[in-house]
Amino acid sequence: MFSVSVFDVQPKEDASLDDAIREGQHFNETQRVNEFDENLETWIFVNETSPEGYQNFRIVTDEVLDFRARVKGELISQVVKQGIYQIYYHPQRRRLVAICRKEDAFKAAGIFENRFPMLLAKHKFNILGIIGESSDVRGARFNVQIETVTGVSLKGSNIDGTQYYANMIETGKLAGVVVTFDHGDRTVTFRVSVDGTLLFYSALDEYEALDFIDILYAI
Repeated sequence: MFSVSVFDVQPKEDASLDDAIREGQHFNETQRVNEFDENLETWIFVNETSPEGYQNFRIVTDEVLDFRARVKGELISQVVKQGIYQIYYHPQRRRLVAICRKEDAFKAAGIFENRFPMLLAKHKFNILGIIGESSDVRGARFNVQIETVTGVSLKGSNIDGTQYYANMIETGKLAGVVVTFDHGDRTVTFRVSVDGTLLFYSALDEYEALDFIDILYAI
């Protein structure tokens, strides 16, 4: 099971991104941490390109986290942690794919946006279209206000064929749903949220996940 967030890329003022992103990057900044000037470093390593043209990047970055602890008899309120993230960027399709938790995806995307002349917007998939093309629908989650209860969850298979589901689509705000796709000789199960986050339950490698994301873009 792994999480994926996809961002649409727009160059700033028609800037050329291709040459800059082909090369590895290293940059640093100084930040005050626990009354000490820490040198925080970030590396962007350029790796292989997928058969479909996605360039892989590995981001290694120092992150400051709020964390109260005692070290050698002294109280500290922050620590520096090294974060590692996987990014795939497609220069022609202007698409950036972060294979990590949603919170970490925004961190990784922010590093790219700050370092390169680009604007990023999280892609929101056509969730109703995905439901319509899936072979099974279950685990739908709605954000609704019913008396004093917030949230409704429908579980089970093929729930999109029920009247209750139809009523909730009419009156509730769909938050996300688990769907199953018959894709060639494979069955792919994943959760798609209205904010664009994908959570794959099927055993896919990263290249297969990228190919599947291309299919979802076309829906």
